[in-house]
Amino acid sequence: MKNVGKVWLIMLLMLVSASFYALKTPNVEAAGTIYIRADGSIDPPTANITRDEFNMTYTFTGNNYDTIVIERSNIILNGAGFTLKVASADGISFQYQSNITIENLNVDAGPNSFGIYAYYSNNITIFGCRVYSSSTGISIYYTSYCKIYGNTIEGNGIGISITGSEVESAGHHNLIYNNTVASNSNHGIYLLGYSNSVYRNNVTGNNRGISIGGNFNNVYENIITRNKYPDGEGISIHSQGGGCNVSYNYVAENTWGIILGAGHGDYTPNTLKGNVMVNNSRINFGLEGYRAEMPHLYNDVDTSNTVNGKPIYYWISKENDALPLDAGFVALINCKNITVANLNIEKNLEGIILAYSNNCTIYGNNLTDNGYSSYYYGNIALYRSSNNSIYNNNVATSNWNGHGIVLDHGSSHNTVSKNNITKTSVGVYLPSDSHHNNISSNFLKNNGNRGISLEYSSNNKVHNNDILGPGKYGIYLGMEHNIISENNITAYQQGVYVVGQRNTIVGNNIMDNLEKGISLDGSFNNFTENNIMNNNEGVYLYSYGTNNLFFHNNFVDNKKHVTYYWSGIANSWNNTYPIGGNYWTGYEDKYPNATELNNSGLWDTPYIINTKNIDYYPLMAPTKPITRKFTAYDDTKVEVRSNSSISQFQFDTTAKSISFNITGPAGTKGFCNITVPLNLLWGDFTLYMDGVQLEEGVNYMKTCNDVQCLFHITYTHSAHELEILGTEVIPERLSLAAVLLFTIFTVLATIKTRNGFNRTKGFLLQLQG
Repeated sequence: MKNVGKVWLIMLLMLVSASFYALKTPNVEAAGTIYIRADGSIDPPTANITRDEFNMTYTFTGNNYDTIVIERSNIILNGAGFTLKVASADGISFQYQSNITIENLNVDAGPNSFGIYAYYSNNITIFGCRVYSSSTGISIYYTSYCKIYGNTIEGNGIGISITGSEVESAGHHNLIYNNTVASNSNHGIYLLGYSNSVYRNNVTGNNRGISIGGNFNNVYENIITRNKYPDGEGISIHSQGGGCNVSYNYVAENTWGIILGAGHGDYTPNTLKGNVMVNNSRINFGLEGYRAEMPHLYNDVDTSNTVNGKPIYYWISKENDALPLDAGFVALINCKNITVANLNIEKNLEGIILAYSNNCTIYGNNLTDNGYSSYYYGNIALYRSSNNSIYNNNVATSNWNGHGIVLDHGSSHNTVSKNNITKTSVGVYLPSDSHHNNISSNFLKNNGNRGISLEYSSNNKVHNNDILGPGKYGIYLGMEHNIISENNITAYQQGVYVVGQRNTIVGNNIMDNLEKGISLDGSFNNFTENNIMNNNEGVYLYSYGTNNLFFHNNFVDNKKHVTYYWSGIANSWNNTYPIGGNYWTGYEDKYPNATELNNSGLWDTPYIINTKNIDYYPLMAPTKPITRKFTAYDDTKVEVRSNSSISQFQFDTTAKSISFNITGPAGTKGFCNITVPLNLLWGDFTLYMDGVQLEEGVNYMKTCNDVQCLFHITYTHSAHELEILGTEVIPERLSLAAVLLFTIFTVLATIKTRNGFNRTKGFLLQLQG
């Protein structure tokens, strides 16, 4: 009975469903395009559209599913709340018509078509519509005097597009207002026409909010929020001829806020007033394309524009003044002798920009998360600006997406000093034609792409900077006649990358770089007095790395001192005798029979890299004291700072001793500062040189604390063996085999104690079996 009941229930449900579909009025699906003909007729007449007796008002009576082409002017198309859903063509299109109103209609034209397309027409009104899921919601192409208001435009590629030309006098005086433009995957509103007005719209959740490409457009009183994918702009202004008025917009929580581009040709200044930029996640405001002629940067941007409550200062042709402390963005255009000091500026395309401005001073500012690394934008950016001083500023980004200080195109004779630049893309960046700048005493750390980059800029001095990784290049040299001196370049993938010519690299510490200390793909450069230490490869020679001169450099503890792309690359590795060549650790091991050449401080045996690269006069000792760390036991290291060559370092736990050989030019004075950790060797110390005990206070000095002892030893070269003995030493760790053997015997002893000899004997027999 239960099964019979189930069968009757299923049959009843099927009957109800069939009755539902039988009673439901089907939608009319047009077999082709629906035309509203020039004579007022509807073709085909079966479309779900009626017309009034005057052929002026056309009203939907149901949903339609094919494109509608309007061939008649002076009509109203009322959707009556129904939907036009088109699979493979534009929703509604017309050309060379006028006085058409489209109202109260839902339009879905699909991802490859326009929702509503007006082509070379005039006086079009679109209101009360919802246009969605189309490639462009509403496209006004070379069409003027339109009104688009009260619509919801969402989920399209472009929301609303206005295209026109001043030459053809088309695409102008359109009004776009009181619309909701949301979640479009490209532009919300795209203005390529001219003299249009966009106002009081809610533009949210698009890729870009409002993009202005045409001239003399007015964009005001809009709410523009949460346009974020992936570099979503609230408002971008890229008008070639200018003349746009962008005022009183609320621009918040976008990726980028308002971006002002430079113009070209005949240019009328843009006006920005009363815009409020709040909490835009990447950039609030910026001047894009500042590489422009001076008049194309002249815009009327006053302090009524704010960035997170701070005013924008866009000064033009000012002299002998100082920026107020409340600045949220600073642009100096054609200014002279301006002081920019003690400001806190964050999240702009540029924090402080100088264009055509000279003799200004920028100091004591905190700049955070300004810039955009894909272009030349930085926390501080100069364009064609010279004789400026930039010092004591703190510059940082949180994601390497922006440069620190940029001296761009024709920015020369500037001083950049004592700045702290952290985690930018490039710390100090000279992209092109910026010469005779002095970059000194800056601290640069974790600049992901480059610490200092001189791409197409010459005759600059880079001196006494601390350039710490991690990052790609510590210093990048792309041109000629730059002097790189006394910098510390550490922990980059490549310390110094040289592709330019005739540069001088002198007195730098190029240390602990993960791949290469120096990468050389240029020619006729001089490398001297550099410490090239603890790199994976000291110098790497690329295919164009020829005819360079290396002398008086210290190659110390690199895994490989010199490597090369191919062996035919030829460089010079020494100056003339007796000036000599370079110091190489490992030389004594490679050439154990070498001796001093005529008391010159040079070895008599050349250091051979390959047949094209030979140091004929290698140095016996480093050119200046260097510090080396020798692993004595596990990770415990002994530090030796000396002007001697150190070799054959040994730590002997049995003898409780540290020993090594020291070498230098005969008759010269030598010293060693040896730091011994007290968890390695301790107790009463005795020092020997060449087997002769040294006297504390006469031959050496000792200074100890709770952690380490420092021994300062002086002597006369040439070759000596030095030994330090202690009375206590770190216990020697048992080998794995010894530990296993000790464990076995411990187990055996336990078994014997608990169970007697016979069971132990049986256990041994099992082990043997």
